[in-house]
Amino acid sequence: MTSLLQPEPHLAADRPRGDVFVLSGGAARGAVQVGMVGALLDAGIRPAALVGTSVGALNAAYVAGHATLDGVAALEERWERLTRRDVFPGGTLGRLGHLARHHASLYSADGLARLVRDWLPAPRVEDLPLPLRVVTTHLDTGAAVYHRRGPLAELLLASAALPAIFDPVVLRDTETGAHAAHVDGGVADLVPVTGVVDLAADPVGGVVPRRVFVLDASVPVRPVPSRSPIHVLVACLGVAMRVRALPDLGLDVEVHHLRAPDLGTRMVDFSRTREHVALGRRAVERLLVTADVAA
Repeated sequence: MTSLLQPEPHLAADRPRGDVFVLSGGAARGAVQVGMVGALLDAGIRPAALVGTSVGALNAAYVAGHATLDGVAALEERWERLTRRDVFPGGTLGRLGHLARHHASLYSADGLARLVRDWLPAPRVEDLPLPLRVVTTHLDTGAAVYHRRGPLAELLLASAALPAIFDPVVLRDTETGAHAAHVDGGVADLVPVTGVVDLAADPVGGVVPRRVFVLDASVPVRPVPSRSPIHVLVACLGVAMRVRALPDLGLDVEVHHLRAPDLGTRMVDFSRTREHVALGRRAVERLLVTADVAA
């Protein structure tokens, strides 16, 4: 199979090679990524660039601005304070009222927007110390978009706008100036390794990967109790999101795919954050023992 990672030889020779962290979607399971990043930094493995979708985009943006052990410790503290109502506010009556106001979603995104603003490390993607790709799904075309510049708060909100859960977010294309609705990046690319291809192709501020660490917090396939339409909807979206095949990055790029065991928690349940963080750390510890991975 031909690699998608084939920058021009004269460009590749002059550009840095480094480790790229790819962070998937996963809602409340996104806490495993905090443990993974912390353990990788403990081992002396630091990202040269990051790619993130949905909750992984929020984590990746924070790490891109704070790629230190102290920064990850602060991110872990923020995760430990998170509750369901911080992100998914209101009960059944609140959701009905939200729908009655002609929204195309069950929840207001006000809580998510507050969280994004509170965690925001920089006003724009290009202001971050490390290169970042924020993944969204273009609602009209269904294509994944790998944003390298633009207002970070809006992009993160769009990247986490799971259809029917939150309203789509209208973004302005930085190249054409056109406006279009975008939704959760996981719809088009749940585990966004393809963002690494975009990084390698960028002649300004891009990174040619030496190694790719995939921090996969996506929810494994589970039996779905049909308790409500929302459970069925989320399960169907999860199946559709897993269909995309990972791209071939070439024989000279090491890819380490990190996963953590499933605790069976719902996407809105943040009560087991500490356990998820610990599972993420153990996933990296296993990798360091079983593979030849060093700083």
